[in-house]
Amino acid sequence: MEDKITHEDRMHGSFFVLLKRFVESQFGYSTWVNLLEAAGIKQAPYQMDETYPTSEIAAIVGKTSLHMGISPHQLMEKFGESLVPDLLMMYKKYMHPEWRTYEMLLNTEAAMHAAVRKEDSRITPPLLLVTKKGSRQLIVDYYSKRRMGGVAVGIIKGIARHYEESDRVEVTLLTPVNEERVQIRVDFVL
Repeated sequence: MEDKITHEDRMHGSFFVLLKRFVESQFGYSTWVNLLEAAGIKQAPYQMDETYPTSEIAAIVGKTSLHMGISPHQLMEKFGESLVPDLLMMYKKYMHPEWRTYEMLLNTEAAMHAAVRKEDSRITPPLLLVTKKGSRQLIVDYYSKRRMGGVAVGIIKGIARHYEESDRVEVTLLTPVNEERVQIRVDFVL
């Protein structure tokens, strides 16, 4: 009989560090410590260049959403929005200065996610397939076993806000947000 070896999914430490920063900006350091304790996590502080079990993010998100009185999806969306300034700084070398929300979404997978995967094989961003539906609509297909589509929705909204296009970008979920495949329609209105 073959031995089955299972490996728990791991996420890059940057996600943990940025979630910590988000929680602390909302509630302070002591709340972060209390949420870790409530989630049953007893370890040294998260480091940007390490990886950690994805189950820890799920536990932290669960406790944080309860603390905030919102659903995990709403929390992940708010967190996704807060990530945008850091993501734009980290991915700056892959971006073109003339890009705006539309171009950023079209090029995220090919220009940024692919390069990041190549630079560090431990980093496993979700797969994003973006389809043009005319000049004013994109369909974003988000694929991830981590089921964090709320982060993708938040990032899209955060990018639009960064480019001062929030009033012209409408984001609509076409499928349930907590699935492995989440489909998001992005309309660019005049």
